Amino acid sequence: MTHDRSGWIGRIREVEGEQTALRVAADRLLIEARSNPSDFRGDVTLPVIKRASDRLDGTYLIRLFAEFETGLRLYWPTARRTDPPSRTRDLLEGVAATRRIPSPQVVNAQAVREYRNALVHERDEVIDPISLADARRHLCRYFSFLPFEW
Repeated sequence: MTHDRSGWIGRIREVEGEQTALRVAADRLLIEARSNPSDFRGDVTLPVIKRASDRLDGTYLIRLFAEFETGLRLYWPTARRTDPPSRTRDLLEGVAATRRIPSPQVVNAQAVREYRNALVHERDEVIDPISLADARRHLCRYFSFLPFEW
């Protein structure tokens, strides 16, 4: 199966578009739940809606990074003829070395990975948050150094 970088960049951008759509929906639902709380019962209550709204950006950052990582894992065997490393940090560094990706792009992608890890694993360490737009920009820029097709 052939892959191409523009397709993977498109997939990353689609995740951001989905988040934008659901941000509008979540904001409207939150307004409605605050105005008419009695309309919401069972598992869909104002506190649950608020929590979902608060976590929406983080959830989509995790999805965004998952698309990015999947693309890199599919690229790896074409560049290295081996299985990709299990640690994502090593995957990013290895692809960067193979493709001569400039250090600032690697640092930015690693920062997104670290923030994703903080969201997924709820670590106590303080990690500077990264907006979804910045994460998309960093990951797409990293991907831009991959070949057109692989």
